Amino acid sequence: MSANVTLSITESDLYKALGDFLQGLFVDAQIERTQQNGVPMPQGEFIAMTSLNSAGLSTAVVKYSPPLEAGLGTQHITRTTRWECQLDFFGDNAERNSLMFATLIRSEFGTSAFRCSGGVLTPLYCSDPRQTTMINGEWQYEPRWTLEFIAQIKPVVSAPLAFFDNVTIKTTTTESIDGNSNQ
Repeated sequence: MSANVTLSITESDLYKALGDFLQGLFVDAQIERTQQNGVPMPQGEFIAMTSLNSAGLSTAVVKYSPPLEAGLGTQHITRTTRWECQLDFFGDNAERNSLMFATLIRSEFGTSAFRCSGGVLTPLYCSDPRQTTMINGEWQYEPRWTLEFIAQIKPVVSAPLAFFDNVTIKTTTTESIDGNSNQ
């Protein structure tokens, strides 16, 4: 793949946008990205984010940035995409926090907050919170409530594309295998 191919929205951008929203709501809770090796589970109140999938919702739309003269320009390819992220709320306030999030994300409050923070993602919906209490390494029950947050994103892949401003066509008479010409 060419080194000149770029993606406008990365998974880190999505985690940051969602993490900033969560931190604004739950200032005393630690917000963590899961599936990082060598990172212990935090103590107390925290929220863990796990990206589950990105699924295309449309066909690709292509826009072009041609150069002023013939040469290398850029094509910008985008498609509406659904991003799903699992949120695990831990601690004594896990149920309360998950219910607050599930309610606010489905309201104008949630959509406005993401729109005002740069619009990296737009909330679509989320599942209802469910209890998923776990037993930790010390054999103690850890309060945990889980839900899936679904957002719409519009990533743009930019790739180089050659443009030209004139064409010279030359025809050549050829014969087929059976001796007939193409005239």
